[in-house]
Amino acid sequence: MTDLEHVLDLLPNYAFYFIDVSSTNFHGCIDYDSKAIYLNENDNDYVQLMTALHEYGHADDIPADYSNKKRYKTLLAEKQANMTATRLMSELFTNKQTTFYR
Repeated sequence: MTDLEHVLDLLPNYAFYFIDVSSTNFHGCIDYDSKAIYLNENDNDYVQLMTALHEYGHADDIPADYSNKKRYKTLLAEKQANMTATRLMSELFTNKQTTFYR
């Protein structure tokens, strides 16, 4: 089982999809309504793994619009998801670096 497959097993109620996005700023997103997590297939394995863990951090959030990056609630949700991703990376994969989006 790959590292990414291990993360996918953490969220059995969500479907994961790889999408082709040419922007280097987009890594992934979560769709609460359809219970789907989208990952950028153009990212390397490490970034995909961290993005999956980051979106895992959002999975229990109350669905909200996080598109406005200047809103306090957005910043707080993103910080929490980053902290969750970093913590899970160190707990689940001790051989990986815990630097977000290298």
